[in-house]
Amino acid sequence: MGGALTGKWVWIWNLRRCEGGNLDRIAARLKSAGCRGALVKAFDGGYWFDQGQAFREICRGLKARGISVGGWGYLYGRDPAGEAQRAIETANYGEADLLMLDVETEFKGRSDAARDVCGRIRSALPGYPVYYSSFAIARYHRAFPFEQFHRSTQGTAPQVYWNAFRWPLEQSLDMTYTDYAAMGIPPSLIHPVAGVYKEGYVTYPLPHEVREFVRQASARGSPGVSFWSYEHMDESMWQAVASASPAGEEAELSSQEYEQLTKQIAIVGSRVDRLAVEVASLKGGAPAPSAPRQYTVQPGDTLSGIAQKLGLATWQRLYEANAATIGGNPNLIRPGQVLVVP
Repeated sequence: MGGALTGKWVWIWNLRRCEGGNLDRIAARLKSAGCRGALVKAFDGGYWFDQGQAFREICRGLKARGISVGGWGYLYGRDPAGEAQRAIETANYGEADLLMLDVETEFKGRSDAARDVCGRIRSALPGYPVYYSSFAIARYHRAFPFEQFHRSTQGTAPQVYWNAFRWPLEQSLDMTYTDYAAMGIPPSLIHPVAGVYKEGYVTYPLPHEVREFVRQASARGSPGVSFWSYEHMDESMWQAVASASPAGEEAELSSQEYEQLTKQIAIVGSRVDRLAVEVASLKGGAPAPSAPRQYTVQPGDTLSGIAQKLGLATWQRLYEANAATIGGNPNLIRPGQVLVVP
């Protein structure tokens, strides 16, 4: 179950500030952005967090609409027994697909509290997917008990808020992965969080930075990413998340974009056909057919990469000529497929 946090996820803090708490609209928004799931706040310390309705009902409602749900809670370490109990109930009673422990400053210098709460959760939920979210740049937080949380979880979600750090994105990611590697935590267990919010002096990151964040995290070996948070995101941030794809993948087209593209391709194709007929008539007959060029898909290939390699103007022509081979999703091509080069 170590892969429970794969793909793109969005954090939900106050549900009522997200589409007014309407689960239909929340699920539709997440799906349109290509997100696999939502991390919904379930508890704060030893108490359930007031979302206006029971966490279990939120969880059931989103899952019924095709959205995976992680339950997260902020832990203070003051009441390990109570905090662990809320976490356990989030998994068992709340029916969450995974747990996310938000653990920060309160645990600095308190490895005993971390050991206590993690031990209680692990004892009650052996094998259940549990993750923790904390500081990204570990070298500045040496008093934090990373090791205790790492031992008891399937992975970590460091908060790589480069817009709040006021650092370049690449520097922030470099330092995060370097520091976690020094603690023996490989990229396959790292699921970084982007801060797609503005507050005080903190401004929204640029849309291209959000897309690059997803690409770079994937290229470094991370299986998933998430974004803080739903209620803070404006339309530009939603569009950036929707267009963000892991390294080596094409951004998926929306149904409207796909329909428009198909119409444009059909129009261009019709014009090319008419032009070919006119040229053939001028020459006094149809040109002799020649054997079509072919290309065999290699591991790591994408349609845009193949088109560039072959000198084609766009990947869309390549897809149009091979739709029957590729199928309905131009983002999914497989090594060994033989494509006709238009």
